[in-house]
Amino acid sequence: MSANLPETVAEGAVVLPAPPRVVDDLARDLTRAAAAVRSASRDCRAGADVAVAAYTAVVCTGRSAARTLEEAAAWCRQAPEAEVHSLAWARVPGHREDVHEYRVTMAVSFPDGETGEYLGDTHHACR
Repeated sequence: MSANLPETVAEGAVVLPAPPRVVDDLARDLTRAAAAVRSASRDCRAGADVAVAAYTAVVCTGRSAARTLEEAAAWCRQAPEAEVHSLAWARVPGHREDVHEYRVTMAVSFPDGETGEYLGDTHHACR
């Protein structure tokens, strides 16, 4: 995560251009995921359901577990409207054989501009 991004104030919707590769990758992934859902729905047992959801993946990396979690918390503070749906934790090789980095990937969504609803599932505990 880079904290060196300039702060801007914008009126109305902000549209950031996506590199063509990102758009192509997303379209390919959604097409393949939809094909897998169609295939699974033919084989699904009664009472089961399969769905595909496209979330934003935010990846924070640090040299320690604590630093990585601090980066994730900082990102959440910068995007308070984001709903975190899931986390994936990894310890990965670093720049040297004896060094590891820590990575947390957050699947997040933002509220729909018209309804205010979040697109993903979030666990709500009941007593």
